[in-house]
Amino acid sequence: MKKVTIQDVARELNLSRNTVARALNNSDTVAYETRYMVIEKACEMGYLKVSPSVLNEFRLHGEKSEAKTLLVIARREISVFWNSIIMGISDMVNQNGCRLRFAFVSDEEERRLVLPVDFKEEVDGVILISVFSKEYLAEILKKELPTVCLDFPAVLDKSEYPVDIVISEGMESVCAITKQLIKQGIKRIGFVGDTSYCRTIRDRYAGYTAALAEFGMVPLQDAVAIEHVPSRYYAQEEIEAYINRLTCMPEAIVCANDVIAFLVVKALRARGLSVPEDVAVTGFDNQEELSRMDPFLTTVRVGNTRLGKRLACQLLFRLKNPELPQEVVTVDTKVVYRESSRKYNTP
Repeated sequence: MKKVTIQDVARELNLSRNTVARALNNSDTVAYETRYMVIEKACEMGYLKVSPSVLNEFRLHGEKSEAKTLLVIARREISVFWNSIIMGISDMVNQNGCRLRFAFVSDEEERRLVLPVDFKEEVDGVILISVFSKEYLAEILKKELPTVCLDFPAVLDKSEYPVDIVISEGMESVCAITKQLIKQGIKRIGFVGDTSYCRTIRDRYAGYTAALAEFGMVPLQDAVAIEHVPSRYYAQEEIEAYINRLTCMPEAIVCANDVIAFLVVKALRARGLSVPEDVAVTGFDNQEELSRMDPFLTTVRVGNTRLGKRLACQLLFRLKNPELPQEVVTVDTKVVYRESSRKYNTP
C-alpha cells in the first residue's frame, strides 16, 4: 500500500505543500478552519505523522462543532433592565455548552423586514426578547427554527404561530396593587398602558379591572389610556396629552410599567401636584434606574436574570422535544410596595 505523503494531502485539497505542512504542525499562521480541513483529510487518507497534540485539537474541534448555536434578537433599546435578562440567558446557555449570538434590530430594519445576517450562518434556535410586528415575526418564522418569545403581540392569535412564550405574571400582581389602593379609600383610579401592544400589558390591565370589579367599581373611561399611540406612552408628550384630557384628576394612576410611571410622575409634578399626596402612582418591572426615584415607586419585581434563564431553558427544551406542543410559561413576580402608593399613609 502506497505511503500517504504531505504532497498527496495537498494535491487532494488543492493547497500548497507548505500550507499543509504548517497546518499539520498546528501553526497559527494557518486559519483554524483550514487546519481542521487539512487534519480531517489527512486522517481520512491515512497519513500517519499527525502529532498527538494536533489530533487532540482535531477532537476538540469536533466536539465544539456539535454544540448548538442560539441567536438572541432584540430591538436597539438595551438598558440595565434588558441587560439582566441577557445575562440570565448567557448564564444558562454557557452552562449547557451552547454558543450564543446577539442581533439588534433597528426600527427601519423591522419595517423593511431585514433579518439579522446571523441567519446566513448556522443557527439552531432563536430567542426574541422584544415584541416585533406581525410581519417581522412571520419573516423570522420562515426559517422554521425553534423559537421562544419573551411576551407576544396582543393582536395575534397564538395558535397560528409555532412559538413558545415566556411571560412574567402580571394580572394577579396588578390586581393586588389596585386593591391596595382601593382599601385606602381611593375611588378614582386611572390606568395607562397600550393594551394593543403585547400580552403582558393586556394582562396588567385585566388585573386592574378585576380588582375594581371585586369592589363593585368600573374603570373610569376619562382616566384610562389603553388605546394605541405611536410611542406606546413611552414619550413625555403622550403622557402630557393624557393628563391634559382629564376632566377630573384621578386619586391614583396604575401604570403598565416603570417607564410610564416615571413620565406620569414628571407630568404631575410639572403641574404642582405631589405624589402620593395628590395622586398615587404605581409601576411594573422594578427597573433599577427608575424605581429609586423620589418618592420610591411601588412596582412589581420580575427577577430578570431568572426570566432570562427560563427563556434559555425553554429553547433548550424545545430543541430536544420539537414534536411536543408549544407552551406558554408564566414566571412568578413579587409586588414591592413603596411610598408612591401610600396616599393616606396606610401600611
